[in-house]
Amino acid sequence: PDKKKVVAELKRHLKEADELYLATDDDREGEAIAWHLKEVLKPKVPVRRMTFTEITREAITRALDNTREIDIHRVDAQETRRILDRLVGYEISPVLWRKIRQGLSAGRVQSVATRLVVERERERMAFIPASYWGVEATFAADDSEFATRLVSLDGRRVATGRDFADDAALTSQAQAAKVVHLHETDAQVVAQAIEQAQAQVGKVETRPYTRRPAPPFTTSTLQQEASRKLRLNSRDTMRVAQGLYESGYITYMRTDSVNLSSQALGAIARQIEKHPGKEYHQPRRFQTKSKGAQEAHEAIRPTYIDRERVGGTAQEQRLYDLIRKRTLASQMADAEIERTTVSIPVSGTDYAFTAQGEVITFRGFLDV
Repeated sequence: PDKKKVVAELKRHLKEADELYLATDDDREGEAIAWHLKEVLKPKVPVRRMTFTEITREAITRALDNTREIDIHRVDAQETRRILDRLVGYEISPVLWRKIRQGLSAGRVQSVATRLVVERERERMAFIPASYWGVEATFAADDSEFATRLVSLDGRRVATGRDFADDAALTSQAQAAKVVHLHETDAQVVAQAIEQAQAQVGKVETRPYTRRPAPPFTTSTLQQEASRKLRLNSRDTMRVAQGLYESGYITYMRTDSVNLSSQALGAIARQIEKHPGKEYHQPRRFQTKSKGAQEAHEAIRPTYIDRERVGGTAQEQRLYDLIRKRTLASQMADAEIERTTVSIPVSGTDYAFTAQGEVITFRGFLDV
């Protein structure tokens, strides 16, 4: 009812048109909107369904050349989602209106999220706290200092947080025999005993390992990373991403696919080979984990990977940088790292400390 003016204007334009292109989003909801538009407008001219996931000249031209019919299966899927929203959220929504704020909805997604919050709160209330102590020491050698931590005492491993069960006890009797649980007084005794003691390097172990880059962004991973690195909440992230999409800077930002098109992979390869170099390029395809992923979509990526700056706000530039670097990194070589572990027994005691350090031998995707 509140869109009567829009519908009237569309009908007026339709009278002068030879064809009707329905270019709503390429997802279930977009398909349903296209179907509803066709039902409301009742066009007497040919109708073409047009979809694209990036606003660039090439994408729009390609979409115009590859129109299709409305996919009624997607329309039915969206209608089913709406039915589920009502069935699942029907009894919860009024509770939210009374307890939190009028107008909140609780459908198939929000109901589950509410349940997770309740379950976590019950776990928190049932939690039994326990304290355990550790000892950290700073050793000096050859005019340098490095931090260590106590790992064993009397031949037994010093307990850490993961050694405790939900009832705040060590997880098993057998484990309790192998693990020593330090209380505050125990830790203080150890600290005093080593204050003036001599220590020497015992065993040194160096092991190489590799770190793989993460897949390109989906909607959920973009929201998580923007929260972690840019301090943006989900709503602000999607608002900024919408602006980038509408300006033609990134592909469609509502997707659960990690796929990249062949065209994009070629452009990314050329960009990496230009800088930082050919040896940094390692092409790879990522598998989308969720079974119901809409594989027609790509992951979120820049439309032109060689574009480093975008017009717009500082927030848009920061989010774009995040997307661009993640996209480049996904097609780069693994980082090669050497981890060295040093064990340090303390003379005249049964205490052993350990220190770890890492050296990057090949930066790989860490270069971006």
